[in-house]
Amino acid sequence: MAPFFGNPKSRKIGSMNRLPRLLALTCGLWAAPFGWSAAAIAEEAVQGLRQPSAMNAAARADSAFNVAMLQPGEAEEAEGDEDAETDDEAIDAEGYGSAPASGPYPKPKPKNPCAESHKNLFFLNDFSYLKDPSYHGDCLGDQLKLMPLGIYSDWGTLDVGGQYRLQYKHEVGMGNAVSGPGALRFEDTEFDLFLNRMRLYGNWRMTDQTRVYVEGIYADTTTDDGQYRPRITDDNFGDILDGFFEHSIADGIWTARVGRQEMLFGAQRLISPLDWANTRRTFEGAMLLYEDGPWSVDSFYTAYVPPRANEFDKADWQQQVYGSYAVYTAAPNNTLDLYYIGYDNRRPGEIVSDFSLHTFGSRLFRTFENNWMFETEGGVQLGRQSGLGKDQRAGFATVGLGRKAPDHEWRPELWTYFDYASGNDGGDDFTRFNQLFPLGHRYFGFIDAVARSNIQSPNVLLTAKPPQTDWELLCWYWYFRADQAGDIVPALSATELQSLDSRFLGQELDLIAKYVIGPRSNILFGYSHFWRGDKILAPQDADFAYSQWEVNF
Repeated sequence: MAPFFGNPKSRKIGSMNRLPRLLALTCGLWAAPFGWSAAAIAEEAVQGLRQPSAMNAAARADSAFNVAMLQPGEAEEAEGDEDAETDDEAIDAEGYGSAPASGPYPKPKPKNPCAESHKNLFFLNDFSYLKDPSYHGDCLGDQLKLMPLGIYSDWGTLDVGGQYRLQYKHEVGMGNAVSGPGALRFEDTEFDLFLNRMRLYGNWRMTDQTRVYVEGIYADTTTDDGQYRPRITDDNFGDILDGFFEHSIADGIWTARVGRQEMLFGAQRLISPLDWANTRRTFEGAMLLYEDGPWSVDSFYTAYVPPRANEFDKADWQQQVYGSYAVYTAAPNNTLDLYYIGYDNRRPGEIVSDFSLHTFGSRLFRTFENNWMFETEGGVQLGRQSGLGKDQRAGFATVGLGRKAPDHEWRPELWTYFDYASGNDGGDDFTRFNQLFPLGHRYFGFIDAVARSNIQSPNVLLTAKPPQTDWELLCWYWYFRADQAGDIVPALSATELQSLDSRFLGQELDLIAKYVIGPRSNILFGYSHFWRGDKILAPQDADFAYSQWEVNF
């Protein structure tokens, strides 16, 4: 969900002293022009809802989703032809048409393929537009794509590219102090952090059916003069993010992939590469992909690869993740997902380890001709909490209704959602839902104080694009209430002390303003505030201001 700054970790940036704060100013009073009440601010990022097939489809993002989720790897749909004053200007912006010799330009194409080439998963990047003789654009890094290997390309082609991302974060009451009460959330802490991340990849396509893909990552974070304790997802001083061999048969209907690989499914509520984090999340193992007609099925058997800042990351085969994710696409933006995800954690412990979980779920996304949209997702989670000596019986559900106004000059989209995940009721079974490996930052507020466990949350999301500008705006309101008063509501990290007699956790407002610098670069400014409820025993509300710049190449 967010482009300029990822999660923090230690280390100064070279000899850089404390840089001046970049106060992240964002949208606040822009909902009124739509004629909607202020109460209409809320949930789900529109793009994550529009993923048409399994892994491949899930990586195809739309601009509204990018605003909401701030996924740097998911390029915007740069609709230059809509904003240009004339067809000639639009054609020039898109890079299409005959070279400017003589004669009229052809009709503009609707989207700039250069802006859409980079996906959340870089191994799904698409540079096929470079083969189009009518394309005359020149985006950063295009010269390093589809490079022939061998005199007659008899060794295939090679793509080289990547991404650089820089973030600044100002965190108040978000925990992770080196010592004292400030190690937990909603205490008197204040940190200024700078995060760098570089991703570099090489994609060697030997034939149309066979390829080898390798991607590396470097990520580091400052520590505010040693006062901040980096999160596990902040630092990785050089490692392999992806490294696999892939081969397809039967005209691409079947594809086998073996090695280290990121995974992304559906709206990323349960499995995601976690792009907001500075290090991203990856797995190691095998995947079999099937895609034919409207059906797409990804089956996988992998192990989680925990990030290690100063060591080479190794797959933890004590944490095995496996299952199948199927998508039926009846039409664009009309999809049905069906899935099973197994997660075995054999490390000793209670609740956070030593369990075997089996999650069965489905997701439906529909758009209608009158610009209404609908999404629902839910599932049951069964298994065994061996560390507690109990069976697992839990579940989650999300339901949302949206409306877009494509003819309005601001192109607003409004979603209202209700999110639920069961909490532990203290009975014979353990009933708190385990959120697995989600894009947690996208959901339940950008302050990351709430996980998809023991929660009931109505929320409203509003996105818009001011006319004749390259700005994209987001406003998102959340109301948080524990499903079970006698259980905690976990945070994504550094969970605060909580009352076991109250259910009202609090409220959060998230604001984002994103400026699209070019087809492959943007800058983002965000601000979030969390108002504590009486379930939180700590003394202070939380504030989060941040900025992020990224460029793909």
